[in-house]
Amino acid sequence: MVPPTNAVADLFRSLSMWLLLASCLTAAGLAILFRVRVDPAGSSIVVWAIAAMLLASRIWWDRAGQHALADAAGTIGVVSLAAMSGGAIAMLELRFGFPKADAMLYQVDHLLGMDGIKIATVVAGQRDLLLPVLAPIYNFTVELCFASLVVLALMNDRVEAWRGAFIFTGTLMTVCAAAVFIPATGLINWAPPSVLTYLPSGFMKHFEEFYYGADPVLRLQVIDGVITFPSFHAVVGFLVFSLWRKRLATRIAAAVWLAVELLSTVTAGHYVIDLIGGLVVWGGWFALSRMIERRAVAAAAC
Repeated sequence: MVPPTNAVADLFRSLSMWLLLASCLTAAGLAILFRVRVDPAGSSIVVWAIAAMLLASRIWWDRAGQHALADAAGTIGVVSLAAMSGGAIAMLELRFGFPKADAMLYQVDHLLGMDGIKIATVVAGQRDLLLPVLAPIYNFTVELCFASLVVLALMNDRVEAWRGAFIFTGTLMTVCAAAVFIPATGLINWAPPSVLTYLPSGFMKHFEEFYYGADPVLRLQVIDGVITFPSFHAVVGFLVFSLWRKRLATRIAAAVWLAVELLSTVTAGHYVIDLIGGLVVWGGWFALSRMIERRAVAAAAC
């Protein structure tokens, strides 16, 4: 009989693969639908690395004693490819041309008594102290998630490693689906000059190319997905916290990191409501994963 934990992990792995396939097909379908030219230049190394990880995972899976390595390579291969296809979807879906939702999101923040501009202004006022901490945390949120999956896999915590891959892929697709109808560029639209200097603006070039341009080119080496609501950075922050929730020391450390990560997300130009949306998306998929886990354990016990 397959142990319940292995049955759960294998189910999460299978579901992650199906979600990944759906994500890749969606990206390809949007590119065909909108007749967007794809420039793969510069992306070959990344593509080959992902392919190598997935192949290594398959090879190691058939070797006794190598399942931890197989899980580590497999989870990273899946989430890396999911991130690439999700980024492509985030750019391509701008071609639908739904009205920009910045005014609505900004108004919702104020109706809820939350003002991201005030938060960003405070941080900008203490930029020498806070920005050197907040910027790296925001920029390396996804990488920390990937590293967490590897560590958990090597620790033989297969269920949490593959749960993480499942939630990452599923939440990214959900966020992209919501963002189709709510294209926005964030606090950069409302920030005063004193704050605007410290908000990232490089993504605007790609946003404008796909939202307004007549003939955009999808460059896989510079995929810069534009998603404000819900915030995928917030989703990944909650995901990292949930990955380390079982151990007291790591749970406390992850909670402190999550609080700083959410602050950095607002400082990077997100509306506060974006973070709430990210919490809802993550919470839904985490709850779904727990339901799947309970049913898989019950089925394995029969």
